[in-house]
Amino acid sequence: MSTTVVEREAYNVRQLVAASHENILTSKKLIIVFVSMSVALMISSIDLTGVTIAVPYMAKDLDAYSSISWVGTSSLISTTVFMVLFGRFSDIFSRKYTMIFAMVMLAFFDLACALAQTPTQLYVFRALCGMGNGGITTLSMVIVSDVVTLEQRGFYQGILGAFFGIGSAIGPFIASAYINHSSWRKFYFTLFPICLSSTLILIKYVPYTRPQHSMKEKLLNLDYLGFFTSSVAIIFLLIPISGGGSTFPWTSAFTISMIVIGGVFFLIFLLVEHRVSKLPLIPLRLFNESFSLTSILLHNFFFGICYYGIQYYYPYYFEVVRGYTPMETSCFLLAFVLPQTLTSICSGQLISRTKHYGFVIWIGYTLWMIAMGLLSLWGLNTKKGVTIIIMVINGLGSGFIFQPTLIAAQAHSLKRDRATVISTRNVLRTFGGSISLAISATILANTFAENLNATGSKYFSKTEIEVLKTMIYTKPDLSKYTSTQALYLKEIYMLGIKRIFYVWMACMAYCFITNMPIKDRGLQPIDEKK
Repeated sequence: MSTTVVEREAYNVRQLVAASHENILTSKKLIIVFVSMSVALMISSIDLTGVTIAVPYMAKDLDAYSSISWVGTSSLISTTVFMVLFGRFSDIFSRKYTMIFAMVMLAFFDLACALAQTPTQLYVFRALCGMGNGGITTLSMVIVSDVVTLEQRGFYQGILGAFFGIGSAIGPFIASAYINHSSWRKFYFTLFPICLSSTLILIKYVPYTRPQHSMKEKLLNLDYLGFFTSSVAIIFLLIPISGGGSTFPWTSAFTISMIVIGGVFFLIFLLVEHRVSKLPLIPLRLFNESFSLTSILLHNFFFGICYYGIQYYYPYYFEVVRGYTPMETSCFLLAFVLPQTLTSICSGQLISRTKHYGFVIWIGYTLWMIAMGLLSLWGLNTKKGVTIIIMVINGLGSGFIFQPTLIAAQAHSLKRDRATVISTRNVLRTFGGSISLAISATILANTFAENLNATGSKYFSKTEIEVLKTMIYTKPDLSKYTSTQALYLKEIYMLGIKRIFYVWMACMAYCFITNMPIKDRGLQPIDEKK
């Protein structure tokens, strides 16, 4: 079959799939559906952010001091891999039932996390939770895009972002309360019934839409080869990145072979998406639509590195370096989350009223870049007021970026590609997060080990040094050490965190600079513009 025929068939499939889900609702029905999506996204956010507070305590409980970074990395890997697949499932089967499946999956594997008895079990269950979170994150946005026009989306996507922010604020507090009074496991026991209850709302109120295909046609349209090659590529690349230099040497046969295999499968994935799949997971043609769309999509990868890193390493700074309790750390995180929630709502209002998104995104990148630069002021004894001001600026900036960049991406793409653009944008953002956690874990572990090997003998015995190397991600009990030893440990923890901050600064500088040529063409898809 010629390339032209394949492309024509793929085009017809995309047109039919996209048209079958468009379902602009009346105001009353829209509010019900929108509230359902907002609650689902908030629950997903609670699950994602609650774990960031609990990491040191999970490590201690499961004796997983050297590998606990995988509690976050495993979740984001599976979110990345399955996010686009859920988008395709919803295209081929049904938005409604795919969303319900994602919610049920999150509920039961949250319960499994609560019952985990070994580090491996916890990482596997968090990975499966990541699958559910990937579906919820993508489909909540896709369903809202189905039921409102692009001109209305700024307003509604802004509120969706606000609910995500509310969940980000609630999650750490719930986890902190359980850690202080019981166990981190209770956090997951609590999420189980909440997820199931929310699923009942989806069953009752979300409209059912699907393409009129036979089951055979649906199954044939799935991009099996793309899913397999992308999964192998991501897993084989992230394992050596996250453990290189600490768990195993960079020059070892294992590290090199994993990177080579991952790289080869990534190239195969690109070939499959470009030449083979009728409904590719990530249509590479999106990157040929325009420079603006390509830049917007790539920005999501780079600010994903910053955002997901913040979710894990702001708490790490407060708990490990500053010695605050989980509840105190949760209070500090409000300085980031509440401004983010506020500007998410304001950005949606501004875009809906002005019919433009460019100036909103510019404000966001400017504030976020300033905040990343100011992180260089953080240290062992930084005043609380300075710390809070930097986090507020950071939160304000991120709120002006998350949903507005989605609106911008849809405005620079074809109407039929709205679900694909959302899932592609989300998968690039979470893939950036996966890379971020893997690289950050490597930076932190290598910095810690490097300094202990170089100067640790002045303060600790060889046996103590080896023990300390296995406790990088744990909140240390500094009362066991002398004041000099405790200060030394805090200094090398801080050095590792500072190096992570430099990565974030570079990523945000890239976003700021490459945002300059992007054109604001208003709130109509490119195929509806006159």
